[in-house]
Amino acid sequence: MADSKKRVPSLNSLRRQIDKIDDRIHDLLMRRIDVAHDIGEQKSQSQSVPYRPAREAQIMRRLAARHEGRFPFPVAVRIWREIISASLGVEGKFVVSVYVPEPLETGLAYLNLAQTYFGSGTPLLQAQTEAGVLRAVRDGKASVGVLPITSDTHTTRASAEPWWYTLTVGGRDRPHIVATLPWLLRGEAGNDDTRALAIARVTPEASGDDISLIAFESTENISRDRIRKEAESAGLSLDWAATWTQDTQPTRWQLAEIDGFIPDSDPRLTSLFSTLENEVIRFVNLGCFAKPVNGTEI
Repeated sequence: MADSKKRVPSLNSLRRQIDKIDDRIHDLLMRRIDVAHDIGEQKSQSQSVPYRPAREAQIMRRLAARHEGRFPFPVAVRIWREIISASLGVEGKFVVSVYVPEPLETGLAYLNLAQTYFGSGTPLLQAQTEAGVLRAVRDGKASVGVLPITSDTHTTRASAEPWWYTLTVGGRDRPHIVATLPWLLRGEAGNDDTRALAIARVTPEASGDDISLIAFESTENISRDRIRKEAESAGLSLDWAATWTQDTQPTRWQLAEIDGFIPDSDPRLTSLFSTLENEVIRFVNLGCFAKPVNGTEI
């Protein structure tokens, strides 16, 4: 028994182990930032936005797959979000424009969500309208914009038209939908009632498990069910996110969420458009986002 007690580390010994671990973590963090800075130096020649949400989702999924032990995974996500955001900051100028509507409680919820996702050190630009967020990203004042989840509910107080519809007429240089916030449900932001989408002037990339958003301009005669059934026949799993009709236009726009990463050249999309050519006038690929993960399942 006496020998067994001698092998138990003392409190001071355990604290020294903690100090050594902290030093290793700190060294690795500084090294990671140096590597991120080198990446930023290479990217600076292309002047592209230093933001790759698909790559971030792949990192987080890899960490989720290997996570074990007593350390809470939602806390690990918060730490890595800060690390990733700090890296973005050294790769290049990184500012996020956030839709902050009234009432104050709602506006603060969007700010908190953006700060949690993009890191405490990331500058946030507040906008009282959805159009203000779109303008900030379009004009280069912000790298990313945070906007409400798309829905059929829209008020003229937010803007003259839904923000996702504005993207359909934005031209080739328009921002794309590239991420959903939060990425980790039930844990990352602490309140799943507030959800948002992120837009940026970057080319959408596949993360491996995605939702694509395609806007269809159609006649008033065709129903959502008809489009969904034809989509299933073409091999696409489709659900509806929002609809918008202008009083002065004879057509309507419908926003669909399609399972998987769907590029413009996807033959299934081309087949669907061909089948419905007399009733669907055109479609616009608005981007995609990596599917969020349920924190309670990790």
